[in-house]
Amino acid sequence: MATLAQELGETTHCSALLRNARFVGLNSTDDFIRLAVARGCYHYGPGYLPSKNDPGLAVISNEELVALLLLGSNEYEPFAIRCAAQLICSCEAKSLAMVARRERVERSLAYIAKAACKYDTNRAGFWTQLLDYLGEQAPIPEGIMPHWSRFVSQTGVTRKGQGSISWLKCP
Repeated sequence: MATLAQELGETTHCSALLRNARFVGLNSTDDFIRLAVARGCYHYGPGYLPSKNDPGLAVISNEELVALLLLGSNEYEPFAIRCAAQLICSCEAKSLAMVARRERVERSLAYIAKAACKYDTNRAGFWTQLLDYLGEQAPIPEGIMPHWSRFVSQTGVTRKGQGSISWLKCP
């Protein structure tokens, strides 16, 4: 199976964070998704049961979990990218950008943040700040990352007119 880095045309990074995650029993992308579900990404709960192995925020912060979900060495799994997009709302922008830089996931994170700037208008300031911290990133060709519509909840057109769009976030 192809990795996210291969899909993006990047090389994989030897991640100390990934080694730490494995040390506490988180060995796969599925483990990272289950931990994200346990930490509030309930939208993905039906497909992934919450992890019973949460080492705690002091061991793996939500910022680090976002990076683990977006690591290039992971197998290409759109659900991981979608979970990362939902979990970002529980993060602090500067810390997230620092972890993203260290783990070399800035490009994927910037892709999500650019979509959120358009469709998460309630938190536009957060997303703009995150993009500022990340700096300019090379664009990702269409069709590799999930479409922005996979990061939101949408209602269809109703009798009252246009439906609504809500960015998925952890409670």
